[in-house]
Amino acid sequence: MSSPNFVVTEHWSPCQLIREFPHGVKRDDAALQLAVKEYRPRHNQELDDDSITIIASHGNGFPKECYEALWDDLLNATNGFNIRAIWMADNAHQGASFARNKAVLGDDPSWLDHSRDLLLMVNHFRDSMKPPFVGLAHSMGCAQIANLSFIHPRLFHSLILIEPVIQDFAPPGPNAAMFSSMRREIWDSRAKAEAQISKNGFFSAMDPRVLKQFLAHALSDTGNGGVALTTPKAQEAWSYVRSNFHPLPEVTTTVEARNRERILNPDLVPFEEISTMVYTRPEGVPVLRGLAHLRPRTLFMYGDFSHINHEEIREIHLSRTGTGAGGNGGIADGGVEEKIVEDGGHLCVFEKPTAMAKDISEFLKKETVRWKKEKKFWATVDSGKSKDDKTALSDTWISGTKQGSNLQRPGVKGVAKL
Repeated sequence: MSSPNFVVTEHWSPCQLIREFPHGVKRDDAALQLAVKEYRPRHNQELDDDSITIIASHGNGFPKECYEALWDDLLNATNGFNIRAIWMADNAHQGASFARNKAVLGDDPSWLDHSRDLLLMVNHFRDSMKPPFVGLAHSMGCAQIANLSFIHPRLFHSLILIEPVIQDFAPPGPNAAMFSSMRREIWDSRAKAEAQISKNGFFSAMDPRVLKQFLAHALSDTGNGGVALTTPKAQEAWSYVRSNFHPLPEVTTTVEARNRERILNPDLVPFEEISTMVYTRPEGVPVLRGLAHLRPRTLFMYGDFSHINHEEIREIHLSRTGTGAGGNGGIADGGVEEKIVEDGGHLCVFEKPTAMAKDISEFLKKETVRWKKEKKFWATVDSGKSKDDKTALSDTWISGTKQGSNLQRPGVKGVAKL
């Protein structure tokens, strides 16, 4: 498969064994596969060792192909960096991945399964990938990419998180799964389906290129002339919220009650307020609390009219990210940036791909400069701990170990520079 700007190669990648929730699959030994697309620029690319590899993650219910307009616009906007490749996979229970896995999928998907699946994808295709790696994600995918950064802090050099759903409380408005649960999923013909969907204001606000790809890949032929949603509404709805219909025990202070609750809601603290709700999206809690330790430099991008990322949640993201042990230093040390997408909502990546590509390009230009400086630093710095081509302990190491465990590093005059 190809496009005017990219050579597109389709792959299958194995998924991580053992899913987050026991009912995520019908049996633990289910061999799930990810449907992956690899995009390599076709023209005008002077690839070098510093050309970036983007690992992308999609929003709930949107096929990976919906982001191709952004890839086209980003390629056209490149300035000061080159794109080696872009890799993107449908979550195991959505899109083309669902079609492959549907016989063994359960009714309890976890967002964070995709984090582990993407790490396995990187390892599986390691001969075709090369750093620097940039994580780029939208909505649900932001929690997945951030969590992957917790698992492997040095994998990504930079992150671009577009309209992240990373919070420990429900967004305002109706149940996030209501509209998906009520939506139509089968039509008599593709023409009827496309006509109905195109009239919906939710979709009509999209860039025409995005809508075209959505109609092409979010609908699948049923074999009798009709079409159905490629990602069934059940899987989409179960991805918006996770339910817990089990009643609360009369006594919540016993060890037995707390341990039972940990089985039902393993991501939450037993009987905290959010854990007592029927509908939650529990993965947001550990990811939000982990943002302080996020190591890659991060650009947050928010839609001006986002119904999810209002001012309060934006402030939480920006004030916490990177400020803890192992973090990128936060806003104060240049580790976090924010960009507001004018006239954009939660789906700004589909509504304003051209404008967003320019902002992303400026960020990646700066990050490429930083990558080169850090690479040069590590290529020239001597750790002082070894000799004989890093095979034996150095004299400095031996001498230092004789001076006690509280030995302090010596000071040096002047300003520290990378």
